[in-house]
Amino acid sequence: MRLAAAMLAACLAGCGAADLAPSTGAEPSVAPSASVTVDPVGPERVVGSAGGDRPSQPTMAARFAVALVDDHCADRDLAAPQPSDVVLTILDRTYALAPGYAPEDLVPASEAGLTGASGTKLVREVLLDDLRSLREAWEAAGLEVLVDSAYRSYASQAATFDAWAAQLGPAAALLRSARPGHSEHQLGTALDVSSPGWSGRFGDWAVESREGAWMAENAWRHGFVMSYPAGGEDETCFGYEPWHYRWIGREAAAEHRASGLSLRGYLERHAGS
Repeated sequence: MRLAAAMLAACLAGCGAADLAPSTGAEPSVAPSASVTVDPVGPERVVGSAGGDRPSQPTMAARFAVALVDDHCADRDLAAPQPSDVVLTILDRTYALAPGYAPEDLVPASEAGLTGASGTKLVREVLLDDLRSLREAWEAAGLEVLVDSAYRSYASQAATFDAWAAQLGPAAALLRSARPGHSEHQLGTALDVSSPGWSGRFGDWAVESREGAWMAENAWRHGFVMSYPAGGEDETCFGYEPWHYRWIGREAAAEHRASGLSLRGYLERHAGS
């Protein structure tokens, strides 16, 4: 992992307005309000059961039916190509969601057993079972992971980007934050996570904390993948973010890990309709 790259890329595409400057508008929040099985994909790991069938996982198809642009790191506002499941949407500096897009099944993360401020963050209901199992697994390992940010609306992301632009100038802000519509947080399936005592978005969480190292090794087992890994800047269009994870479902996460591709490269190759 690249500590230098992490410091230069502090608080990149997944960073919330609260990490930078006072927000111009508050996101909706909810006051915080299992049986256990052995994970079949590895010797670890304890996963949870919600007492019923796991929600349907995203359906993978061969690839996008139409070719995507080659220069996806150029700043444009093209409509994100429709994949076989919205969970698998490609978002980068070219492709974006509509300003009015918002998931219809947002619920507080407390429904997956998260407590405190983490439990007030909004996520899509479809990922609750896997988020619950992820929480149970890190707790079984004696760790505490905090959710700093989850769903953010188009307007909230605009406030985040504008705050960066005011502090750094527009050109530098484009390297450190997603413009509105281009953030994975608008999908309701992305999390920014940290741990108690960690210094914030100015270091390499994956090597500076037990929680960060554990997430880098195990989050995929529960359907969550690191969107912006070290060394992937040319493909992802953003710098290294060891705290930013996106849920794509367990099957897709396992395939992504085996592929060796960045998340964007994997989605472009495999997730189209």
